[in-house]
Parts: sequence; C-alpha cells; structure tokens
Amino acid sequence: MVNYPNLTPSQQQNLPALIKPASLMVAKFEDSSHQLWHCETVDGPMVLKLCNHQTVETSTFWRGMNQLFAINFPASLAYIDKTHDFVSEHGELQIPEFIASEASVFVLARYVDGEDVDVEHVSDDMVIQLANHLAKLHQSKRSHWGAFHNAEFLSEQWPIKLQQPIKTLAKNYSSSIAEPILQQALQQAAQLKLDTFSPIMLDLRWDQMLHQQGKLSAIVDMDAFVIGPRELELVLLEYQLSQHQADIFKQSYQAKTDWPDLTQQRYCYRVLLFLMNSLGETNIEKWMNAEIRWR
Repeated sequence: MVNYPNLTPSQQQNLPALIKPASLMVAKFEDSSHQLWHCETVDGPMVLKLCNHQTVETSTFWRGMNQLFAINFPASLAYIDKTHDFVSEHGELQIPEFIASEASVFVLARYVDGEDVDVEHVSDDMVIQLANHLAKLHQSKRSHWGAFHNAEFLSEQWPIKLQQPIKTLAKNYSSSIAEPILQQALQQAAQLKLDTFSPIMLDLRWDQMLHQQGKLSAIVDMDAFVIGPRELELVLLEYQLSQHQADIFKQSYQAKTDWPDLTQQRYCYRVLLFLMNSLGETNIEKWMNAEIRWR
C-alpha cells in the first residue's frame, strides 16, 4: 500500500488509494499556507494540500482574515466543502472537485488541467470571464457576514470590527504607518453603512487561476472565501488591472448586476489590504497612490 505524505493511517483510510507515491509540487511562494502534492489515485489525478502551520502562524494575511471574519483558519478546512459546493454551483468558472478534508490538516481535491495565468499575458477574454464569475457570485446577497460556513455578524458590526485588524496589524507592522493614513482609514471605516454582503475571495489574484488556450479554465484556491462586502474584493482587483482591462471588466460586470460605488470605501480597504500583505507591496505610499481604475 502506498501512503499519502504526512497523513496518519486513520486520516487516509477513506481516501482514494494511491497508484504510486505522491510527488511534491513546486510552491509558487515561499510563504504558501499549504504544501501541494500531486497524487495519482485509482479515481484519477488529485492534489493534496497539506497545511503549513508555521507559515500560517506568522502570516499577516491569515491574522487579518481570522480577526476580521472569524474564520478560524486552518480549522476552517473542515468546512471547505461548503465553499466548493457553492462556488461550483453558482460561479461561472470551474473549480476543483472536493474529495475530502480535515480541520487544520489537509484538503484533497481533483486535479484540474490548465496552465498558470501569466499576469503579463491576461487576455480580454479572461477579464470578461472573471467579471462574469464575480458578478454571478455577487448576486448572492446576505444580510450577515463572516466565515463562509458561519456568517453570523450583523451589518452594523462591519464598521466596528473592520477597525480592529487595521489597528492591530498597523501596531505590529515592521515599519510604522504614518498616523494621518491610519486615522483617515479608521475614520472612513467608522462611517461605513452596508446592508448586504456576498461571497468574496480575499486572495483573488491571477496566479490563483489556470487557463487553456487563452481562456480561464479554473480557479484553484478556495481557502480565503468569506461572506463580506463585494467592494472589498473589487478594491483588491483594481490593483491588478490596467485601465483597459478595468473598463472591460466593469462593462461585463454591469451586464449582470449593478456596479457599487467604491468612493467612500476604497481608502480604508486599501489600508487593510496593505496591512494584510495581500499583494506583497511594502511601500505604503506607492500602494495608497495606485491608480484608481473605477470612479
């Protein structure tokens, strides 16, 4: 019998049998929250994601996610099947089929064909596909927000709880954040009034997607899905589009649902995303002064 890497006999007893030893996949980032293994099984090729606890414990991204949304990652892996089921049913892009998971340990999902998306070669078709996918997910409206599997916070709590990770992460940030930036973010956060929330992916990046022949074929990472303001996800995406791409995205998005006003939310969300190290930028002034694509 061939064993799955780093899983106990009881953890793998109900998993599809391996045909040969799993092979370690190259990590895209040094601080990846999971170690990935390609697994050839009797039920076809799959990917095993093993939680890297040391990385998670030192990650400002997951610290912010856990504090703001109370998702309790990586224990939340026990409920990731709910994310897979919802996005598979309601999204426009393929996601890996869920096979099994265990809290704080692993996720096993079916392997999806495709090549990594190169941010320098994102086609208009890809942008349109992503716009249609997000618009479809954003059409799912909720009155409560929080962890995907347990969104229990009231809308009135959003401006209050939003300030907490901004304060905490700023305090622990390696270099000081200018007080005027911090205060403006906190003031804007305190004034937010939101009524509805949607499924959003707070590590939405092109490198989380696969493509085939110039078209998106899948989104492969479900860990950071939460129920939150769609504006927060759009502010994150705004950093990753050219003006041309942003225009195409908005046009396609508006064909499916209404477009939100980001003006009164962008500043505090930009500060939060910077402190969570969402895209790896370390210069706060450069980050805050990035082009506004959607006015």
